[in-house]
Amino acid sequence: MPHAHAAPAEGGQGLPMDRDPQRIEAMFAGIARRYDLMNRLMTLGLDAGWRRLAAVQALVGDGGRSLDACCGTGDLTLALATVWPRASVVGLDLTEGMLQVARTKAARDADVAGRVCFVHGDLLDLPFTDGEFAAVTVGWGVRNVPDVRRAFVEMRRVTRPGGRVVCLESTSAPEGPERVVQDLWMGRVVPCLGGLVAGDARAYSYLPASVAAFPPAEELAAIMSAAGLVRVRYRRLGFGAVALHVGEAPEQERGAP
Repeated sequence: MPHAHAAPAEGGQGLPMDRDPQRIEAMFAGIARRYDLMNRLMTLGLDAGWRRLAAVQALVGDGGRSLDACCGTGDLTLALATVWPRASVVGLDLTEGMLQVARTKAARDADVAGRVCFVHGDLLDLPFTDGEFAAVTVGWGVRNVPDVRRAFVEMRRVTRPGGRVVCLESTSAPEGPERVVQDLWMGRVVPCLGGLVAGDARAYSYLPASVAAFPPAEELAAIMSAAGLVRVRYRRLGFGAVALHVGEAPEQERGAP
């Protein structure tokens, strides 16, 4: 679920939006052990279904290889491996502490062990060759990188022509009752839960601030298109507070090698 990717400002006054990678790594190292439990609580258990939907939309196919960027503790990575039992999945994250949790979970699942691996890396500089994957997913991670367009350029680069890039991310709910509920839940309830469950209320106070600063769903679709993806579309989930975007890497032009 939403990644709390930043450290609080000194004295707790405000929250920086610089998304510094070192701060991101330190933050996740501190909350890794309770991260999955917080996700279940924050979404009332709905996040597992959303991840499965994202995995289905990836259309990896039999024998395909997919990348789950900003994989965190590996829930979306494992969902991809479960939905596509004849495919392999690479999970990538910036925080080694999160990857350790992901590796432990994958090792306990006999159905996916051997088809999933996890690597340390940066979404903005993916350590893979062009067109290496049938699909690339990112779940609650792109909101916290300093250059969103570059992130999608990188994901498009490593996706084979015709393959899909799927983004599952928190977004501002439409104006009205949904926005009121979102502001109350994410602005007040979630930080309290973060303090009680994860021992870090300030980390989870970053969440509503990062959502407010992130482009809304329609603008994110435009950013994906500007990054070179085609046939970009999205749907809202979770009373409008979560968006599932799907784009495709363009097919090679006729006559191209």
